[in-house]
Amino acid sequence: MNRIRTTITLTLFAAAAFGLIGCGPSGTTVEGKVTYQGKSVVWGSVTLVAADGSVHQVGIETNGTYTIPKVPLGGAKVGVESSAPPKPNPNRGDARGSAAPPTPPAGAWFAIPVTLADPKTSGVTLDIRSGQPADIDLK
Repeated sequence: MNRIRTTITLTLFAAAAFGLIGCGPSGTTVEGKVTYQGKSVVWGSVTLVAADGSVHQVGIETNGTYTIPKVPLGGAKVGVESSAPPKPNPNRGDARGSAAPPTPPAGAWFAIPVTLADPKTSGVTLDIRSGQPADIDLK
């Protein structure tokens, strides 16, 4: 009887330990606004290299905001790319019929330095904290 009880106890302990390790939170949602010299960046992408080395990338919305799910907490290196958007084309889409991302209004886009695109060399960083805004203010 003691052997069965020990086996059950060890099995439950192992299951609990696995559950704590395997089912923990995988990060936080990072949201913010991207600006360059005080103006909203309305086109492009944000790339984060998180503290654990994982890479997270997302497009910038036409209002200058971005949202990246499941980013590990801690320091992150940031890159922002904003090449010229394509000319609006109502017939654009892929073979499945999905629409391309919306382009910014005429005159809203402006160029930012290409040196800001690479997270490893841009010099831009964020401290990722759960529930905290992560605005990217480029100079």
